[in-house]
Parts: sequence; C-alpha cells; structure tokens
Amino acid sequence: MTKILLVNIPAGPYPTDYPPVGISRVIEGVDPKLNCDFYFYDLDYFRPSFEEIKSKIQSYGPDIIGISATLTPGYSYVKKLSLFIKNNFPNVIQVLGGETTVISNIILLKTKIDFCVTGESEPTFSNLISKLQKDNFNIKDRETYKNIRGLVFLLDNIPYFTGYAEETNIIRQVNYELMAKFTDLNHYMQNVNGQFYRIRINKHEMDGFFNLFYKHNLNKKMATVFASKGCVGGCTYCHRFFKGYKAIEPDKMINYMENLTRKYDIGMIQFAEENFGSNTKATSKIINYLGERKINWAASAVRSDTVNENKIREWKAAGCVNINFGTESCSKKILNIMEKRITVEQNVNAIKLCRKYDIFVITGLMLGMPGENEKTVRETIDALATTLPDNINIPYEVCTPWLQAIPGTPVYEYARRIGFIENSLDGEERYIESLNDKNSSEISQYLNFTDYEKEEIAYWPYYVFLELIASYIKKHGIWKIIKYKKANRFIYGLIYSMLPRIIRKTLLKYFSVISYFGFINLFKLIFYKNIFKKKKKYFNNIDQSIKKIYKDMPITVREDEKYTYILREGRITGR
Repeated sequence: MTKILLVNIPAGPYPTDYPPVGISRVIEGVDPKLNCDFYFYDLDYFRPSFEEIKSKIQSYGPDIIGISATLTPGYSYVKKLSLFIKNNFPNVIQVLGGETTVISNIILLKTKIDFCVTGESEPTFSNLISKLQKDNFNIKDRETYKNIRGLVFLLDNIPYFTGYAEETNIIRQVNYELMAKFTDLNHYMQNVNGQFYRIRINKHEMDGFFNLFYKHNLNKKMATVFASKGCVGGCTYCHRFFKGYKAIEPDKMINYMENLTRKYDIGMIQFAEENFGSNTKATSKIINYLGERKINWAASAVRSDTVNENKIREWKAAGCVNINFGTESCSKKILNIMEKRITVEQNVNAIKLCRKYDIFVITGLMLGMPGENEKTVRETIDALATTLPDNINIPYEVCTPWLQAIPGTPVYEYARRIGFIENSLDGEERYIESLNDKNSSEISQYLNFTDYEKEEIAYWPYYVFLELIASYIKKHGIWKIIKYKKANRFIYGLIYSMLPRIIRKTLLKYFSVISYFGFINLFKLIFYKNIFKKKKKYFNNIDQSIKKIYKDMPITVREDEKYTYILREGRITGR
C-alpha cells in the first residue's frame, strides 16, 4: 500500500473557514485501484510547529507528501517546509498542487519539491502515483515521466512542463464526512449565527442581518457547496487553470444538499464558486429546492450581468440572504482595463436590486489598476452613492482592497514587462516572497500602477468608504443614524461629513500619509516630491485591457521558464 500524507498551507495569520476542498477532491479522485492510504494533516487549522510536523511524518511514514498551496503568498512557507522535509526525510517524494504551480519553474529551482501537478490534480496525481509505484519510488530517470500530462519536474535542471492534462467534467463537492476523520469539522461547518458572518460584518449590524433569515435556521449549521466551476469572464487580474464554465447537473446538486442537510442539520448553504448563477436553468431548479425546504443561502461571487429583477425576486423568495458581487470599480475606464465585460450600469443595477429586495451585499472593490486616478475613484464613489440601502436595518459593508499582482495574471505579466518585477529567477522570487503573509488591503504589497506617489494614494480606501458613509448619513438623516447606527464608522462618518468635501479629503490624505509613512515622509511629499521630483506621467492614459497592452510588449523568455511559460497564460475562455 502506498501511504500519502496530504497537507495544506497556512493562509494568513488565522485559520481560514474555507473548507479544504482541494484535499477532499484529491482523496476521492485518485484512482482507487492504486491502493493508496491517505492521511490529511490540516496545517492551516492546527498551525503545528515544524517539530510537530516531523513527529507526524515519522509516525505515519508516508511514501509521498502532497502539498496543497492555493495562494502564491504562501510560497515562503512551501519553501521552508519542503527544505525541512528533504533534510529530515530525503527519500519521501514531495508533490505540490494548487494555483501556486503557476510558478512551477521557481518552485522546482528554489525549493525541494520534486513534482508540481497543475490544473485539476486528481488525474495527473493518479498517473504520477502509478508511475512512482512501478519505479519503486526511484525518480532518477526523469525522462520517463514526460508522458504524464499536467506534470512539471526538473529535467537536466530545467523545469519541464509536459503539457496540460485533458480536462474532466467532474465537479466534486467537499466530502465533510471524510474531512471529519482528519480535522475539526465544526470549524468548517459553523453555526449560522456563529463566527462566519460575525468576522465579516460589524458587530452592531448583526441583528439586522440575522433578521433576514428564517428563525428556525439560526441555530443550525451552514455548509459550503459548489454548483459550478469556472467563469464566463476573463479579467486581467485573475488566473485559472480551468477553461470555460460548467454547472453541476441540478438533480445531482439537490441530492447532495439533501443528504448534507439531513446528516448535519444544515440551515444555510454557502455557494462558494467564483461565478454563481450564470446557468439560469440549473440555478433556478437548485434555488427552488432550497425555497421549498426553507433553507437560507448565500452566493460568495456573482457577476453583475448575471442578475435582473426577476432573478433577484426569485432568489429572495427562495431564501437568499447574501450576494457578493465582484464590482471592482464603477469607472467605465477601469472596467475596460480589467476586461470585466460588465458595464457601470450593470454593476449599479445589481446592487440596487439587492437593496430593493433586502438581500445583504458586500460591495467588493479593487483599487489601483493601471490607469486608476482621482477621477476614476470619484466615479466609483458617485456611482455607488446611488446604491445605498433604503432599509437602515440592513448592514452596509464595502470592501476596498488594493490590486495584488499575482503570478499567472495579465497584471503580473504587465508588471514584469515594465520592470516593476525584475525579470530574473531571483527577482521574481524576491517579489513573491514579499507577498508572504500580506493581504491585499495592505498598501505595502501594492505595486504602484498610478501616476501618483504611494503616499498620495494611501488614503483612497478610507476616502471611498467615508464618502459613501457620508452619503449614507445624508440619505437617512443624522437623527436616524444616531438612533439606529452604533458602529464607530458612523460616528467617524458624522464628523467627516460635517466638513466641506475638499477640506475633509485633504485632511484624510495627510493623516493617511502620517499613519502609513510618518511625519518625515509627509514633509518629503509636500516640499520635495511634489516640487522637485514629480513623478513622470505614464499610466494615466491607459484605457484598454492590460492583456492587449502587454501582448505588444516583448519580453525575454528565460531558460528556466522556456517550458513553463505557458502556465502563466492559464486557460481563460477566449484567450
């Protein structure tokens, strides 16, 4: 029997509540004829020391350690872990899967990973296991692995990609019963009124949010499911290995949810795919089932062009309490640069419809695309100011992260071409390591794609948020705000809104400089950079897709990426 230890990578300072779906899919998807025994060690949840990891490996004695790394910012951990494993268990084969394999050339040359499995891991991993078994886990003759599609490994010390594996139409759900054998299921299947929403919504707004639910569901469990995979879009800040969009057959989906509901007393379904609802017929059948069963539900990511009034009305009647749109921007210019293929009007209309039918929305923005400026930020504020909820009891949340240039995205390739990321193996690694434990809300990780100094734009997230809070106060009136809104943001908003717009904007800008960069940098900005060292204008005139721009900018393909460069392109529809 082949023993395989699967681990995930800690994502951020705290364990994620997103279930380990990739791990679940691998365990279920590997060919059972291979006679494998799997053990999953949830590093993200348990946060063990390396000595504890060593003890686990010693007690289990795996032939293969499979590492699931879905976030490129986790690269530094992968590097340290792989070196630790190689030093202590040199004969164990290390295999990496997940989105991080888009930088397989860097991983194979800078870590001790033996193989990278790209795209959908299950078929390629099965073929790799079979080959390793036949070779008695001797991997010296790498040439013989070239016929396994979807694999990347070192061949004559150059990362070699065998080509994309054939895509499958299988969409596996999280097997919660299986995961319960290895980790704390309560962390991934929380109570409806538990921590999941309490860490995403201001504590003073929770009563209004929970009033949207059927009362009988509040003490039940919530579960994450997937009704589809892929996306109909091709945004320039996004990467994926899966091409196109596929919805699960609705009867199969309903059967899964019914079994899940009966086994775990589920009162809330969280659709976690990146593009919920694009298949209207399948979606309608699924949500009709949820409506009949009086189960509340939410969608983590919906395209604005997916919805119309009939759909939103239908979804609300079927128990929908929350929809998150990847609005990103309400500037036509920025949407074109992003290649969202969505209009400002569609973004605005989608949010307005949710407000009309009392569905909670977290408006997700993304600041700092190439071409972003004061005008485009103001356009976003003005458009979103028309979408404020009439119902003062509905929570109001806006998310304002910075653009993060992640490998495999057109934005990342553009950054390489203009010199923001050094086009060398060491240079790329330095940039990727700089993202370690950084989230997109931190301006320190942001590559400045604007014609302003970083100090000049540090206030943008606060500016967007406070301007919208000021509009919210104006809409509902000061006395209603004092009576119904207890969160600090509204107190700050009241003070902020009393100042003339130009004064509050200027004060906020300089306070942000001091907060992030200190007094000295404020004086440098005012008296030196703005007078003697003004930044050259470069990005402001950008008004088309970043992908179209960088395609016309040649770059030298290095020796280490000559076989793996194709992974940077992904499999986005129509590209």
